Amino acid sequence: MTSFGKTAKTLKKLWPALEEGDVKAIHEARKLTRKAQAQLRIASAPKRTKRAWRDVRRAVAPVRDRDASGELLLTVLKDLKVPQETLDQFQTDWEAARQRTFAEVELPEPPSAVNRPKHWKARVEEALCSDAHELIREANQVFQTSAVEPWHEWRKHLKRYRYTAELVGEAPNAVLQVLEQLGRMQDAQVVQDLLSQEGWVPQYREAILGREAAAQREAQERVRELWPALHDALKAVVAGC
Repeated sequence: MTSFGKTAKTLKKLWPALEEGDVKAIHEARKLTRKAQAQLRIASAPKRTKRAWRDVRRAVAPVRDRDASGELLLTVLKDLKVPQETLDQFQTDWEAARQRTFAEVELPEPPSAVNRPKHWKARVEEALCSDAHELIREANQVFQTSAVEPWHEWRKHLKRYRYTAELVGEAPNAVLQVLEQLGRMQDAQVVQDLLSQEGWVPQYREAILGREAAAQREAQERVRELWPALHDALKAVVAGC
């Protein structure tokens, strides 16, 4: 079975756990929708198939975002050495909020597999060539600012490149290293937004906000340091087009 068929089959196996709101199942489902996005693009899939996978991604996104934020907040609180009583209360309250979020989720029917097109490997190579060129162009603009949104958009495009590359092999290590730092930037932003919108651990709010803002800056600087290696990897792809 190719990766095109395997993605939908794996999601179907996860579906019962997904309907129960299992943390791991939700995380895996979101990753599978990203893989499917790459497949959908290469396959020039019909709109109904694209919609089906998009609906799954949108359904699980709020819960997965909350899960990721909760994990990060718990780590931060432990690093701040807050009392165990505070940790226990946070976890209890957070789980209740998570259950409320999941209660609002309306899962669609499991999506069908993406049909593998003819000459699909050639399509992948063509997409990677175009993506590599665009990622280099975008990077020149992104590195001119510290604003969050351009970096977030660039991250989405780099993730698309990763999953497209993985259709025919492994994504370059340079891609994975940069994505790790961009992911840390995004996690920090999600936590900052969450604390600004909801009243979690008010006595530690400023300490957490300061810590996450610093982590965001550090991750951004690390991306700049990693960029030459990624640039070389992308240039090699463009040169082979």
